[in-house]
Amino acid sequence: MHKKSMILRTHVGILLFRLLLLAMAVVLFFADNVLMDFTTINAFSGEAVFTGNTFFLWLVWLHLLGGMVLRIFPNKIITLGARKHFLHPGTGAQHKTVDKEKLHRGALYSFLGWFVCTAASVAVLHFLSILSPPIVLIIALVYAVLDSLFILFFCPFQALFMKNHCCTTCRIYNWDYLMMCAPLMLFPSFFSASLVILSLAVFIQWEWALRKNPAKFSPETNPDLTCKNCNDKLCKLRR
Repeated sequence: MHKKSMILRTHVGILLFRLLLLAMAVVLFFADNVLMDFTTINAFSGEAVFTGNTFFLWLVWLHLLGGMVLRIFPNKIITLGARKHFLHPGTGAQHKTVDKEKLHRGALYSFLGWFVCTAASVAVLHFLSILSPPIVLIIALVYAVLDSLFILFFCPFQALFMKNHCCTTCRIYNWDYLMMCAPLMLFPSFFSASLVILSLAVFIQWEWALRKNPAKFSPETNPDLTCKNCNDKLCKLRR
């Protein structure tokens, strides 16, 4: 199978799996939302991971954890947009002038947009006295589904704030897991802390690489990010 076909199909598969997780979460919420209380599970309790009562929670945890582990180590399984900070300067990114102000301005506006939406949602749920671990988990899964939809179809961060050509050149590509997992910390536990800590590690690694060599993140200075050299073709569904 051609590489570009594999990358696209993988992301379509991720979207479908996340939709399945979200659908399961909604069903469980109305059927027995105690099964969605991630504050009750502990990896060090000696309890089998895939027991009936915690199966769904561990499934979500492993899905998110696995995605983040792939982001931390250099590999060609993930998209070029998520691994451009691993490129060797001598084979891709060239040490040239990059508009750092433009890169950081779009990122700041994107963060503010996400923060305002998240804070407003949490405030409303708290006001209605329905904020709980199951609700926060559903929020995280909604963000996960939106992340896949943004990559494959339409990204408001790109359109409104970043103004980047495509996901491959996205300045905030590896912010996604932190945006998904951060709401979970409203209810500290092994489940939420482990995911947030790892998502922070992905975020810090990304930001450190950008500040160390911003030329890796721009198609003007990194030929590997141009349409001509891109094999991912995630823009195919956007036409």
